[in-house]
Amino acid sequence: MENWTEKNIATIEEKLKDASTRDKRFFRIDELKRNVERVGQFSDSCGSCNKLKNNIEEVVKIIDIAVEQPGKNRRNFDKTINQLSKHMQKQHHFYAPYYFTYLFSFWGIIIGSLIGGIPLLFVANDKLLILSIGFSLGMIVGYFIGNSKDSKIRKENRLL
Repeated sequence: MENWTEKNIATIEEKLKDASTRDKRFFRIDELKRNVERVGQFSDSCGSCNKLKNNIEEVVKIIDIAVEQPGKNRRNFDKTINQLSKHMQKQHHFYAPYYFTYLFSFWGIIIGSLIGGIPLLFVANDKLLILSIGFSLGMIVGYFIGNSKDSKIRKENRLL
């Protein structure tokens, strides 16, 4: 499996040696290379990773065209990148940076606003103040919970 991984990463680097850093960042080339390594690593034990190898090989063949010009090749490239990311997240628990911070902050805002809305039924004055306190506290609590989960993911080196 190592030869497959190294061969594909070398092909990606060779075909995109003239591409700008901005294009490489925009098209998530570094993420693609990391996911190629992970697919090579997990393909023995994961059937989906084994199936994704064919898609990766097709994309690697046309990656220079996909980056340079819009069209069918770019759509296939984007589709494969998204499939890889979703698979790595769902099956192998790799996450984007700050994934849990954003997720828990969002739910903290919702729950905090609902909890802050309960006293509104009983208090006539300062409705906006009570609601904004619930909103803020929910967001802060969600942020800290999500940030702790994100730091755990970072320590385990499970970032996409």
